[in-house]
Amino acid sequence: EICACLVGSEMCIETDVAVKAAHVEVGFMDRFCGTLILTGGFTEVMTAVEEVVRFFHETLKFDVCEIHRS
Repeated sequence: EICACLVGSEMCIETDVAVKAAHVEVGFMDRFCGTLILTGGFTEVMTAVEEVVRFFHETLKFDVCEIHRS
């Protein structure tokens, strides 16, 4: 799963929420470009991503995009 954020501080929050929400590992994180790659089982990764999106929307009041799978 690849996630993108605009600011390095958001990347740290996103990573923290993801690894606490599900059994996933950080495959790659670049806080300067805003890239996060999570590795793990499909269900675990989806749970982590859904929780990140929920957290940013409900707690931080960000506008968020839909989650797309391909």
